[in-house]
Amino acid sequence: MSVTIAETIESYLTERSSELSDSSVQNHRYQLKQFREWCQGTGEIDKIGELDPIDLSRFRRYRSSDLNSNTMYNQLSVVRLMLRFAHRMGWVEESVPDSIVLPKRDGKSRDRSIDPDRVGALLDELEKYRYASLDHVIMSMLWTTGMRIGTLRGLDVKDVHLDERWVNISHRPEGDTPLKNLEDSEREINLHGWVCEVLRAWIDDRRPVSTGEHGRDPLLSTGNGRIGRSTIRRRVYKLTDCGGIEPGCNCGVERASMCSETVSPHDIRRSSISAWLDRGNDKSLVSGRCDVSPSTIDEHYDVRSEADKRELRRDAFDM
Repeated sequence: MSVTIAETIESYLTERSSELSDSSVQNHRYQLKQFREWCQGTGEIDKIGELDPIDLSRFRRYRSSDLNSNTMYNQLSVVRLMLRFAHRMGWVEESVPDSIVLPKRDGKSRDRSIDPDRVGALLDELEKYRYASLDHVIMSMLWTTGMRIGTLRGLDVKDVHLDERWVNISHRPEGDTPLKNLEDSEREINLHGWVCEVLRAWIDDRRPVSTGEHGRDPLLSTGNGRIGRSTIRRRVYKLTDCGGIEPGCNCGVERASMCSETVSPHDIRRSSISAWLDRGNDKSLVSGRCDVSPSTIDEHYDVRSEADKRELRRDAFDM
């Protein structure tokens, strides 16, 4: 059977859709898109059966120039899962997926973090020069709530209760705004007063009037409707590159995401959670606020050093 790589990927994603969340399926789709585009770029690989171990070695070398070890591990893991599916279907030999050697992960997925003082300076600049802009809203919400970009993207105007200073988080899969842990991710989050004022100015004066396909009014809207995940990600990259909020990056890289200073929305989430802990907040309360289990906080989100933790305990016990 002659099956293209694109057909194989779609078949794999269809099979996994029954066991993965929508956001995980989209992540697998993105990782496999990189692989599919590389195969097309070779001009030699169109059918899944044309792949052999040397091709996978070439792909790994190609991607290694752009990715750190953790990201490379994640991407190759998804490619290997797809190829194992292809082997079960009889489209490739077992030696093809087995030839993928995963790189050693660098620690516990703590690739990057951003210092709270740097975030504070960035928010001060946004307040002074771009008050209540889309960038100001994105950074204020990501940093103070520690929410995922999918959660932020899915908020509607009606979810924000500015007078009472809280926001409602709802799972709405029918409106293309699901939450990572489905209904278990639903919660109510308290907001700082200054964040509410930023949101009020955004909603009243700056927000483009836009109604989505399901009659909803997205909080983060653009001229084309609800903001996309990739747009949020690009804006965060640009805001955190070495050029700051001004256009252009001082180190002259081609894309803001390539700057050594830039961080992703997930890095901001990780750093926000760590900052909440560093201020002495109870881990179980941070867990409920940020929709992450205490054990996952320990493994993936707490970027504090052991010395930082020791000093915090010293203060707590008045020693």
